[in-house]
Amino acid sequence: MQIVAVAARDKGRAEDFASRFGIPKSYGSYEELAENPDVDIVYIGTIHTQHVQNSLLFINAGKHVLCEKPMALTLEGCQKVLAAAKSKGVFFAEAFWSRYFPAYKFIQEHLKSEAIGDVVMVEATFAVPIVHVQRLYDLELGGGGLMDIGCYTVQAANLIFKDKPEMIVAHGSKTETGADKTAVITLKYPGDKFASLAYSMEASGGANHFTIYGTKGTIVIPDSFWYPTRVVLKDNEVKYFHLPTVEDQDGSYYGNAQGFVYQAKGVREYLKAGVTESDVIPHKDSETIMFIMQEVLKQLGVKYNYS
Repeated sequence: MQIVAVAARDKGRAEDFASRFGIPKSYGSYEELAENPDVDIVYIGTIHTQHVQNSLLFINAGKHVLCEKPMALTLEGCQKVLAAAKSKGVFFAEAFWSRYFPAYKFIQEHLKSEAIGDVVMVEATFAVPIVHVQRLYDLELGGGGLMDIGCYTVQAANLIFKDKPEMIVAHGSKTETGADKTAVITLKYPGDKFASLAYSMEASGGANHFTIYGTKGTIVIPDSFWYPTRVVLKDNEVKYFHLPTVEDQDGSYYGNAQGFVYQAKGVREYLKAGVTESDVIPHKDSETIMFIMQEVLKQLGVKYNYS
């Protein structure tokens, strides 16, 4: 797999990026990139509000798409993109990179062994002090804590419980601009299964854990569950998952960013196999996650003017 082109709304920025990373071609519009016959798959990392529009542009051009989370700001937008990908017969996946980490694969395999019995509850917390990021205050840019960090807690619940919740209850606080900043979410699933989720873009110092409670024990990612390198099992047994070695040319990598390699390799294997949907984050999961988040936003009183 080779990066053959990059595009941005500002051609100068695209050129700078291409020069920095040795990418052959750069464009000042996404339409030009969509017309490049050498492009097989596009990674969309634009602002949240552009994800649906950008995804549809490339899907309709016959390109495979990996779109950053959240893939949409509404359930309608999510369903529109998924339907288009199915109609065109192209690969589409929402880029929840966490799902591709070896620790997540291990957890799913460990659950199949029934080592912790029947799972009855999960907890996930993501709290980081990012209130200084101005974009998060702007609803016109898809701002707010849920779409930036809280979505990781929702996907964690969905990793374990695949059904849509029977009940969703959310309480939280908002910024003066109407964007959500802190919230707690309770999900009740069929069979008396529960998820307790919390996120905050103003709190700090938390463990940011993901805990799976079974009738015979627990599985815990004790910290930074969105890019995990260790899992704690019952009797405090710890499984470590070392990150791949990747050359950092200019010191621009942030925490555990090497883990993006797992996602890139995973998507490459899907394309080689000719499949159009990820089994790590299938379309149904993306739709269920968006269903939950839309209801949370409704209860918090947050509304976007985008799909």
